[in-house]
Amino acid sequence: MQRSEVLQQLRDYISLEVLNGNHDDLDDSTPLLEWGILNSFELARILTFIQNQFDIEVPIDKVVAEHFKDISSITDLMLNLANEHSDHTAKTAIV
Repeated sequence: MQRSEVLQQLRDYISLEVLNGNHDDLDDSTPLLEWGILNSFELARILTFIQNQFDIEVPIDKVVAEHFKDISSITDLMLNLANEHSDHTAKTAIV
């Protein structure tokens, strides 16, 4: 999973599904929580998108403002979770 691909897919999703195509000021560091772009409903939708699109389940303890403040932070979280999953899978296969 490439960072640039994840960023683009998240940006596209938020632009189309959350902002209804009105994405003039949206970039990877746009403060999603601070500007009210993400609320509890939209966060639930993004979590579902992440699970369906990337096969990544975000644990509840990772659903904190720090990880969802902007598109870049969400991407970092996803890449970390994907790496943890692949590391765990590799260790399980070895044992």
